[in-house]
Amino acid sequence: MTRFKPNKLPTLLLITDSPVTRVFFEEAVSKLEDYSLICSNSSIDAFDSMHKTYVSFIVIDENTPYIDLAVMCMKIRKLKEHQHTPILIITAHLKKSFTRRLLKAGATDFLREPLEQDEFFHRMEMANEIKKTKEKMSSLSSRFPVGPSQSTTMDERVVLDDRAVKLISNALADETALALLLIEIDQYDHFHKAHGTKAGSGLLLDFQDHLQKLMRGQDLLFSQKKGRFLVLLPRTSSKAAKFIAENIQESLEMVTFHSGEIAFNLTISIGLVTLDEEGSKTKSASFNFDRLMQAANNCLNEAKKKGNATVAHLPKRGSSS
Repeated sequence: MTRFKPNKLPTLLLITDSPVTRVFFEEAVSKLEDYSLICSNSSIDAFDSMHKTYVSFIVIDENTPYIDLAVMCMKIRKLKEHQHTPILIITAHLKKSFTRRLLKAGATDFLREPLEQDEFFHRMEMANEIKKTKEKMSSLSSRFPVGPSQSTTMDERVVLDDRAVKLISNALADETALALLLIEIDQYDHFHKAHGTKAGSGLLLDFQDHLQKLMRGQDLLFSQKKGRFLVLLPRTSSKAAKFIAENIQESLEMVTFHSGEIAFNLTISIGLVTLDEEGSKTKSASFNFDRLMQAANNCLNEAKKKGNATVAHLPKRGSSS
């Protein structure tokens, strides 16, 4: 086990046996103010570090020998002091079945290979925001107990709002572009009625897996209700967002989606809005998020009126007050 800056500062625990990965994180952590780094190459060594040191962030390399990622995440979550500690998984695999299994086991997010510092810093920031949200949810649930399904729904909604609002807040502060796509599968209602809820859920998972592969590292994708998906595109102009939206549509022309043994071809309608056109610099990030969602919903309805496989984009308003 190698220790750097052995003190009680916030500490990132890296679990890997890759020298290249270690060097990447040594350089990255050196740029973080008041952060220290611990490197472990086994689960035993990692848990020993967690018991002896204040670990505030955990990164696990998928390629570390003899580590079952799901089991590792579940064991970490059983430790009272690490119920909400961010866990990032380094991986080149982003299949929905893989990510869902690890998220269920306790992983917070995923860091794609090849590793990039800007992407790591972004994921780290978002994971820490999720941690704060989870802690708030835990505090609320202790005072206002709710049923399992209600808790899950509220938890997902708070995480969505929190991450979206954070992106919008950053865009407003940095005066950078941000676009939002609201996507709806045109055939979802028909498919759901014809094949049932289970098949409908399988179709959504397959479609979301396809969408995820088209996303850039900084983009955020969220599944909504009734065949809808929300995509947040940081640092993206309306022109670039329209190109991305049309690229998503074109990608569907050569893809057949599956739910069990049921095969289906899909088209999508998309509502597109941007912070520059619909936002207000004088309002809060939460207000802007709600405003963008309302505008995107209007655009999506307009797209559906025009027919399947349409992108609708509101014209730029004279001001963003």
